[in-house]
Amino acid sequence: MKVFGAQTDSWQDLLAHILKTQYGLSPLPELARTKEGKPYFPSLPALQFNISHSKRHVLCALSRRPVGVDIEEIRPRRESLPRYALSPGEYADYEALGADWPAFYTLWTRKEAWCKYTGQGLAPLWGQTPPEAGLFSRSYQGDGWRAAVCGEETPPEEIIWLEGGWE
Repeated sequence: MKVFGAQTDSWQDLLAHILKTQYGLSPLPELARTKEGKPYFPSLPALQFNISHSKRHVLCALSRRPVGVDIEEIRPRRESLPRYALSPGEYADYEALGADWPAFYTLWTRKEAWCKYTGQGLAPLWGQTPPEAGLFSRSYQGDGWRAAVCGEETPPEEIIWLEGGWE
């Protein structure tokens, strides 16, 4: 599995750049979505990917197995959001992590990456906690953002950050 990040307005441009430089594939293959909305390449079933974007950050993971990613910029929200959005177990973890917005986004990106991994999206899995067995996940953090990857392969320790300006 490889995980790439960039500051760009276009996740399609980032994905095209990654496929060209890492896999020698150009132009960007046709994209489709499952009925639940998960993107995939109909002509490349052996290559799985997932994308997330949040304001100025884009995160992309590519794998030979199903994968999900999420990246969020840390910003204050309604005070009641953590209790509403997190399962009881996650809320206990949130409190143990300091009960602040960075703690919330660490847990939230983990949950959303898992939901995207499953291909079901968030609604059917609301209130559930990502399983700790059988899957691999990793959380990432930077100045003003949190991110997570979930999949059937071990995520890398670091995100490969790319500079924009590609075509």
